[in-house]
Formats: sequence, C-alpha cells, structure tokens
Amino acid sequence: MAEPGDLLRDTTLTPDPHVAGRYHGAIAEAWKIQYAFGGVSMTAALRALQQHLDRPDLQLVTANAIFCAPVPCGPVVADVTVLRDGKRAAQVACDLRVPGTDGVALRAHGVFGRPHDTDLAFVDARFPDDVHMPDDCPPEAPRPDDDPWPPTNFHQQTDWRVALKGAVPPWDPAFVAGPARFASWTRLLVEPRLADGSYDPLALGVPADSIGPAIGRGLGPPMRHFMTLSLEIGLRFIRAPHAHPAWILQDMSCWQAGDGYATGPTLLWDTDRNLLAVAQQTAHLRSGIPRV
Repeated sequence: MAEPGDLLRDTTLTPDPHVAGRYHGAIAEAWKIQYAFGGVSMTAALRALQQHLDRPDLQLVTANAIFCAPVPCGPVVADVTVLRDGKRAAQVACDLRVPGTDGVALRAHGVFGRPHDTDLAFVDARFPDDVHMPDDCPPEAPRPDDDPWPPTNFHQQTDWRVALKGAVPPWDPAFVAGPARFASWTRLLVEPRLADGSYDPLALGVPADSIGPAIGRGLGPPMRHFMTLSLEIGLRFIRAPHAHPAWILQDMSCWQAGDGYATGPTLLWDTDRNLLAVAQQTAHLRSGIPRV
C-alpha cells in the first residue's frame, strides 16, 4: 500500500513557465485502483480549470469529464483554454494528458458562474428515508480470505459504510439481487480543506464516481466479477459539506445496463440532509477482476 493520500495536494498542478495554459502535476499512488481512480483524475482536471480561470468571484456550477484513455498514477499534463470569460459567467476546457503517450486521456469542461436571483429556488429531491446515518450503519461482514477482489490503494484513503437499509456489500454471504440502487456514506480520511477551513467543493468529483455498487446489486450474485470504467461523468455542484468530519451520502442508481454500458445518477447529500451535487455517469462494463 502507498503512503496516505491528500486529495487537495495530489490534484494541485503547477503552471508551465514556458507554455501558456499548460499545467503539470502528479497523481499519487494512493489513488490507484488499476489506474488512477476516475473521480480523482477528474478532480485534477477541474482544479486546472479553476486555477487557470483565476476568478475567485465565480464558482464552479457544472462540469463534465469524458474519459478517453486510462490515467496511470504519476505525471499528468493539463492544457487549459478559456472559452468565454464574461462578467458573471465563464466556460473553460481542459485536456488532461499522460506524458509519453499520444492523445488526450481526459477532456473536461466547466461552467463557472456568480450566484444571482437567489429568490428563485427550491429543492424537489428528498433526502432518502431508507438509509442509516453514518454512526448507525451496521457493521460489515469482513472480506473472506479468498475474496477475488484485491485490496486497492484508493480504498485505503476512505471510510466507507453501507447506508441503504437491508443492503449489504457484495462480499457478504447475505448479498442478493435487488433494485439497481445502492447508498453508502463515504469520507476522505485526509479531508480536502481549503486555507479558510472550508471543504473543497471540487472534491465532490470523487464520490460522484460511484455507479458500480448499484450495478452490482442489479446484477446480483454471482455477477460480482465485473469492472466499471467511467466513460463520462456530468456533475452539477450545489454546495460543499460543512460538518466535521465531512460524511457524504452517495445515493446511486443504475437506470440501464446492457451491451457493455451502464448509465445512472448519483445524488450526494451531507449529514444535515443538504443536497451537495447531482451526478450522471455512463460507464463501460467489463467482465473480470482488475489487476493491481
């Protein structure tokens, strides 16, 4: 296992002194599954967008990432272009590349804006009534010694608890097929806190990458031997969590799976029942167990 990860540190990039709009960074081994976890490489690209725009008066409203090629842990290069820089809104694009390889590994777009017309507001989504709160989640069955999924560096960086009442992790002997929905509480062990102590909203890109457990519950046993590889994630940022520690509820669903692809939404909530973000993800399904 690698040294503990720090998402804020490990997704911060440095401007290239010779090429305008280019940034260099390195994704630490702590974030490895088979390659770098998709939500982490997305967060690195979003941080490059924000850094290059350099508009503290604007906040990231929505972003999307298209995963074109695997991003190994290690050096990355981001080329950023401002598409529009208006008085109250801006759009920015980023191509994340892996040095020594051809083509773009990840393409991200972000829309930044200033809050306005705040009286025009409502939240129609409801915090689910069938989940445990973090301290009330039942203990998990330990992974069996012959579990086919190897331990991964990424999972050592989080605390993760099954939240959906009646659901269990797929290695539990009681695991059965059910509706293609799953809910879990997660938190980063090293929280990404900004200089003022607030939670970094860009870090929501990590729990947004979460459709796999919903697919697994829809498939049921013995269909655990599959991998999900993100193809696209769209994310609407609403607010950052305020609680310490910052537990985030991933309420995920899979609308459809077939022909090697799966699509579904994830709603992210905090322990105060505030909606933090809404994600939609399409993933490539592949039979097998990852080699790490």
